[in-house]
Amino acid sequence: MRIENEMLSRFGNLEEQSMNNFEMSLSQELDFFFDNVMDTVVDYFKEEITA
Repeated sequence: MRIENEMLSRFGNLEEQSMNNFEMSLSQELDFFFDNVMDTVVDYFKEEITA
């Protein structure tokens, strides 16, 4: 559940940025989103290993 909340908050930030910057291309938005997904996955597994 914590991961889902993290993803929703990061995706919400993505939406805010895209609304503020209409010039951002779809490619840049997807790169940003998937970078955040990968960061969250890596953080999750780091926590699982140390826990």
